[in-house]
Amino acid sequence: MEAFILIGTFMFIMGSLVLLLSGIISFFFPRVHFLYILGISGLAGLVFGIFLELGGLAFFAAVFNVFLSGIAIGLAKYGLYLKSKTDFEAERLFN
Repeated sequence: MEAFILIGTFMFIMGSLVLLLSGIISFFFPRVHFLYILGISGLAGLVFGIFLELGGLAFFAAVFNVFLSGIAIGLAKYGLYLKSKTDFEAERLFN
């Protein structure tokens, strides 16, 4: 029972860090291709799973990281898109 709580806590922390770091990287460095970020986050999840000796759950940790990283990248790219659209509209209104 303690193992489930420990693994759940670590997965929550790992997921939060992946969301935060992937979003920051894709927002502040938009030229980095999203597949690199997804690959690094998946590899981090796999290493995390092997480090905690999760066995079959190491693959789940990698897929979990890729999924959360994809959400963060999508939100960051959408924010950049909205920023570019609002900047364009403001220039057109004032000129």
